[in-house]
Amino acid sequence: MGLIVFILGLFFGSFANVCIYRLPKGKSIVYPGSFCPHCNKPIKWYDNIPILSYIFLKGKCRNCKKVISPRYPVVELLTGVLFLLIFKKFGLFVSTPIYIFFSLCLIIISFIDIDTFLISDIIVIPGILIGLLLSFLFPQIHNMNRIEGFLYSFFGTLLGGGILIFLGIVGKILFKKDAMGGGDVKLLGMIGAFLGWKSVFLTLFFGSLFGTLISLILILLGKRKIEDYVPFGPYLAIGAFISIFFKSNYFLGVILIN
Repeated sequence: MGLIVFILGLFFGSFANVCIYRLPKGKSIVYPGSFCPHCNKPIKWYDNIPILSYIFLKGKCRNCKKVISPRYPVVELLTGVLFLLIFKKFGLFVSTPIYIFFSLCLIIISFIDIDTFLISDIIVIPGILIGLLLSFLFPQIHNMNRIEGFLYSFFGTLLGGGILIFLGIVGKILFKKDAMGGGDVKLLGMIGAFLGWKSVFLTLFFGSLFGTLISLILILLGKRKIEDYVPFGPYLAIGAFISIFFKSNYFLGVILIN
């Protein structure tokens, strides 16, 4: 069963690549079918098998022989691994498809943010509404009743957005420039809608931690300047993934106390 979930994750990762490439350009994610971004030639089904086709073709288009970005198999593998980990964590429970859907959204949002420094409303706004709806319909994911589950997510949305708005205002006062984008605000609101208000703190803690560490490493390596804009979406996604797997009250308390 785990192998089936992993393989499904690979194919959903292939779909995520389509969304990452097309959504910022305003193109349909349904039509036309997959095509080479260099020569625009349609890709045959046997050249579109996740990871395997990339290996067999040596990372090049069959038609124009130009190099295809290694990010395509990376996204596919990342999605497959996350799907498998979620299944291993929650098993045949309603949390599994919900968190799998949520993770797929986070992957798409993160890589679009890396490419464009933008977080698209076309995902986060419906994501907030879907997260609130699922918390009402399936409150057992929070171990609560229907009303409590909805309020837990509703306050998660308000808290997630509110914290980043506050930090953005403080950052603008201190650094005289925008410190937080509106997309980040809505993204943390979406995370709160799916995971609840307690997980907002855990997400923000780990998102900030990984964002700081990775940025410092890139600055030391000369890959980034200290004044460069940092896309915060991927780091919030990392924090959200950690929250999915470690969102017990005990773990949260230990992190906050320490």
